[in-house]
Amino acid sequence: MVKVNNSHLEKSIASLVEITDSFLRGDYKGDIPEVDAEGVLSMLTKRINTMLVNMKTVQVPLASAGEQAPFVLSHALDVVQLMEQSTSAVLDKSDRIILQIEELENMLRQTGGNDARAKAVVTEMKAAMYDIIASQSYQDVARQKMEKIIVDLNQIRDWLLEVLVILNIKKDGSMENVQKKKELLRGVHAPSAPSSLKQDLVDDLLAEFGF
Repeated sequence: MVKVNNSHLEKSIASLVEITDSFLRGDYKGDIPEVDAEGVLSMLTKRINTMLVNMKTVQVPLASAGEQAPFVLSHALDVVQLMEQSTSAVLDKSDRIILQIEELENMLRQTGGNDARAKAVVTEMKAAMYDIIASQSYQDVARQKMEKIIVDLNQIRDWLLEVLVILNIKKDGSMENVQKKKELLRGVHAPSAPSSLKQDLVDDLLAEFGF
């Protein structure tokens, strides 16, 4: 892998960001900075690899993520949604069971029940349910970490796309190509655009570069 001076790398990335912003603002003048493309791509690829390694440390079924790289984000989102749904379902049912246990406690008191063993069992049941609820908090933390990783992956993917677009414009600086790439980038960066539409735009861009 090519080694790149950090200062030069930061300047290269800053130039790419500046050009991309000019596309989005609509004031692109056609000036393309000299960029160490190999170094920038190497650095970004390394970051993506780090993100993917971090994803594999989360205890979820993502073993095939590396083999299906184009679908990593969609798989990760599916996992996050599954974790959120399962956590919510367990917490809801736990709350219902605790209410039923408390109702049972009230029934024992109202009937004057003095069975020490019955009271102990009820207490143990309530304690077990609180343990279950507490354990779900760890899964929720894992879900939040996964969501953060997904955000990072989306950002890095967008960086790579911006680099590819700039390099493509250096090869084809026609107004038609510039305008087309400008619209595609705007769609990818639009905060209100559905994720499915953004993914389609990303796929279109990558298809142009042979990916």
